Amino acid sequence: MKYLFTLLFCCFIHSLGAQDQILKGRVLDEKTNEPVAFASVFISTTTTGTLTNEKGEFSLSVKAGNYEVIVSMVGYEPLVYALDTRQKRAVSYLFKIQPKTYSLQTVGVKAKRDSSWYDNLKIFKEQFLGSSETAQQCRILNENQLVIVFDPQTAFLEVKSDEVLKIENRELGYRINYLLAEFKYDMRQGYVTYLGYPNFQLMEGNKSRQRRWAKNRQRAYKGSIMHFVRSLRNQQLEAEGFNLRRLIRMLNPNRPTEEELKAIRQKIREQGGLRKDDPLEKILAKASLPKILEKLDTARVAYDEYLKNDQLTFEGFFQVVYVGEKEEPTYVMSQSRHRNRQPMFQTSVFSLRTESVLLEENGSILPPLGVMFEGYWGWEKVGDLLPLDYSDQ
Repeated sequence: MKYLFTLLFCCFIHSLGAQDQILKGRVLDEKTNEPVAFASVFISTTTTGTLTNEKGEFSLSVKAGNYEVIVSMVGYEPLVYALDTRQKRAVSYLFKIQPKTYSLQTVGVKAKRDSSWYDNLKIFKEQFLGSSETAQQCRILNENQLVIVFDPQTAFLEVKSDEVLKIENRELGYRINYLLAEFKYDMRQGYVTYLGYPNFQLMEGNKSRQRRWAKNRQRAYKGSIMHFVRSLRNQQLEAEGFNLRRLIRMLNPNRPTEEELKAIRQKIREQGGLRKDDPLEKILAKASLPKILEKLDTARVAYDEYLKNDQLTFEGFFQVVYVGEKEEPTYVMSQSRHRNRQPMFQTSVFSLRTESVLLEENGSILPPLGVMFEGYWGWEKVGDLLPLDYSDQ
């Protein structure tokens, strides 16, 4: 999805405290210059958000850090603006948003609500919300607004939405407005990418529910990516229960390459099938061997080998084991090759997709798609997500 917007701003300098900064401004229609009332203005992945008044004005209190300001309104293109509030200045913004020139539903993209649509909806929710015990309690309240497109030739699933998704997380006590920018799932490769901008709202409940939600949030935080990033910045991984080691991956020398297997299968077809005591059969049997072999380097990795000035940079793969909590049974069941094993400590693998990424104090990573997560962290999805202003203290 391409975000089209015009941004004008003026600023005035004055001394600010080290804590919060007041972010204020107006939202206007780009074509008419008229104020846009009741537009949603929020800080992505936090509980901070508000609506513009009848004059299009808004005001937010924001803590120091790097954030993304989201302006969203039905009938308009969403606006995404990178904001660094660590600078000691106050800025008054004038956001101009463009009316939508098309709708996903009017360009023939909307899929029919047949049985296959609902099957694909189930797959989307498993890959987007997740399948953990917490995620299973999440509900997308306006799921019928989703545009789901599946290509059977490529086994590629893509999901979009004209509206902000309304998600209710009853286990963690949040209502989430999620602006979905992108969701793509390659079923053959088992590779999922999604990008979006959530805003969290605390649910109301009695004291008993509040205590239960606080307990569930703390459990979701422990061992999470947010917990890991905060611990890594403070160089307190082991004290917080994380063990980080290098993971070496290499091609299996005993397995034929895909090119060799393709040539063997072609030769078998040309000769009309396998012959008795055909040596090709033994080679073909090796196709079931794993493509990749892994070896864990048990030596402790010094922080200065991959962390410099809050920048994470390295080559290859890291394995992270969180010893504070074991895997959920649902995760063990999802691993088809290991259905009968007992839950172990939560184990994840991550690698960089860019040269480096920045680790923010609040536990976020910039750019967010600069890291690929596998294992337990790859399994956890939006249903286990906490806002960046969450504190376990």
